[in-house]
Amino acid sequence: MKLKFYHQPGGTYPVVGQRFHAVAEVVSTDEEASRYELYVCSVLSAIAQIPKDCDRLLTAIESVETGEQESVSDGGNDVLLNIDASAVQVDILVNDDWVGQPEGRFTLQEWRKVLEGWKYLLELPKGSAQVVMVELP
Repeated sequence: MKLKFYHQPGGTYPVVGQRFHAVAEVVSTDEEASRYELYVCSVLSAIAQIPKDCDRLLTAIESVETGEQESVSDGGNDVLLNIDASAVQVDILVNDDWVGQPEGRFTLQEWRKVLEGWKYLLELPKGSAQVVMVELP
């Protein structure tokens, strides 16, 4: 699975000037693409708007991997990540059909790679034309 992260122009505003939005999208076309689009790409801007958010979630994953904590629930803006040693379960709380679904389960390693790539994008200068590609197993 290949994911693409980049900054997209969001318009010019009188007080703040040019705005950019961090965007995540799936570039693979296999049968898993829609699952990754919904449960990974569409939730990143809700759960990790700044690099510090990525650090918090990466720390949660690490604490479960090392056994420091048995499980962690974290997220934001109607998205909940339930992290335990077996997986990261993504629940999108605005729709009951998107809660507790098997399609929302991902490995800890997948989410680690996603968050590291997303953090890298968020640390780039706004308006950077650099594209961050993340390849998942």
